[in-house]
Amino acid sequence: MFLGVPQGSILGPLLYTIYTADIPQSNTKILTTFADDTAIFTTHPDPTLASANLEDHLHSLENWTRKWRLKINETKSTHITFTLRRGKCPPLYINQTVVPQAETVKYLGLHFDKRLTWKNHVATKRKQLDLKTHEIHWLIGKHSPLSLENKLLIYKTVL
Repeated sequence: MFLGVPQGSILGPLLYTIYTADIPQSNTKILTTFADDTAIFTTHPDPTLASANLEDHLHSLENWTRKWRLKINETKSTHITFTLRRGKCPPLYINQTVVPQAETVKYLGLHFDKRLTWKNHVATKRKQLDLKTHEIHWLIGKHSPLSLENKLLIYKTVL
């Protein structure tokens, strides 16, 4: 017996929203979900207490996933601490598995680094744009018979 909905199905997002409507929430933590991506944010001047608050919420999520027979993919989970301070926060655990702490994380197409400088995001997007520009160069390059107006239209549409 299979559980779930085929990926890309029309009813998938609606069924997922209904199924996860009672996901544990908290007044001191922010939980955001988009499709099957979830992020939990917590703030505190002391990174150790921020990690403890996050760990507390992770335990309630573990209980919730056990109740509804959902599986958290620990290998895709990442812990990042946004701070200007040196040092690391205490480790976090999901189902007795350490959540790896990262210097950068990608969430919903945005690349965040621990200092929130956007440097990594801009570099990544710049690389993607350069690749796309290279792919369409034959169409918009100086030897193309298209008018400048059409080249600009293609450029804006693709990028």
